[in-house]
Amino acid sequence: MPMVKRSAASNLGKFAATVEAAHSKADIMSIFEDLTQDDQDSVRLLAVKGCAALGKLLEPQDCVAHILPIIVNFSQDKSWRVRYMVANQLYELCEAVGPEPTRSDLVPAYVQLLRDNEAEVRIAAAGKVTKFCRILNPKLAIQHILPCVKKMSFHRNYHQILPSMFVLLWLQLLWEWHLF
Repeated sequence: MPMVKRSAASNLGKFAATVEAAHSKADIMSIFEDLTQDDQDSVRLLAVKGCAALGKLLEPQDCVAHILPIIVNFSQDKSWRVRYMVANQLYELCEAVGPEPTRSDLVPAYVQLLRDNEAEVRIAAAGKVTKFCRILNPKLAIQHILPCVKKMSFHRNYHQILPSMFVLLWLQLLWEWHLF
């Protein structure tokens, strides 16, 4: 059964794009919500990809009502692989929910991903900082994102140092900050 659920989770976005809009809201969202609550982390991580695809098909208010809570829950998932997938997909998810929900709900989730216990999650999140900061105003980026990236730049693991130093340099060039 997990193989069927994984297949459904990985193809639900494509399927929803071909179904009439009336079915997308009711039937597809019901299936999607079931997949997001599955016991298997392999199913949930594939459902993360579906968040952005489904979010683009829904009206903005429906996306905020149905997709945003799932994204926030996934960013706190017990499986590091699911959190890793959220970190990789976060920019696309931000595009789906829009700028205001991104600022109010996804910035705290993103900060949590940058501070995650698993190095792979932190590295994936750091790799998306430049894209993520483009949709934020500089004040929010300085206040919330920059302290996390600066902390990562002093880590012993060079896999974390390199992406964070690149991000710091990019942000400095973008907003002409004096960071050091």
